[in-house]
Amino acid sequence: MNSRRPERRTSSVEFVTTALYMDILEGVHAPGSFLRLNDVAEQLGVSMMPVREAIRELAALGLVEAIPHRGAQVRHLSIDDLVETYHGRLHLETLALKLGAPSFTAERADQAWRANERRLAALAAQDAYANVTEHEALHFLLYESCQSPWIVKALLPGWRNAARYRGSSLLDTHVRGELDDQHALLIEAMTRHDGDEAVALLHTHLTSAAEAVAQELGGVSILDRLPALAELR
Repeated sequence: MNSRRPERRTSSVEFVTTALYMDILEGVHAPGSFLRLNDVAEQLGVSMMPVREAIRELAALGLVEAIPHRGAQVRHLSIDDLVETYHGRLHLETLALKLGAPSFTAERADQAWRANERRLAALAAQDAYANVTEHEALHFLLYESCQSPWIVKALLPGWRNAARYRGSSLLDTHVRGELDDQHALLIEAMTRHDGDEAVALLHTHLTSAAEAVAQELGGVSILDRLPALAELR
């Protein structure tokens, strides 16, 4: 996929955070590498202050960790971390759908369809930044219908950490087509206010993605380590 910087925002911290996030997803800053503040500031054309704040935000999301006397290191990928990430996502994101399905509005459905169209267009154009942005926007339009700001905030670290594992590798496999179809089905289920169906679809959606990553990362299956659908109903 083509790499594209996010547009410059009024907030330098937001700009740097997003740029570093995308660089982590695309492997510019590989797992285990250290973020050199001076280098980042020079590459992005900003001062040191927004770089420090951006790294704090990434650390709060669990994407980087502070190593004493060495700086900020991009967290390593591992099967255990993958399982923990998707275990949490399955519980929290299905809860958001269950709570939000009864009040999912036609306006929100229209917004979700538009986000999905933009995501598919980004895939066709091989625009990694737009794909990541619209993919997250689509899912969170579904989750935000739960009308609980605390639940939505709690979803973000797991979502962003999972994105490190997905990267762009799944976009070139048969899994992509299956996941694309599931996005449309999720919107349709929420539009019908069918929370049970939405939960079942999301369970398939997330476990399929996690299993594909586990196979690529370690050649192992993790399905028996993830919550069964019955645990989420």
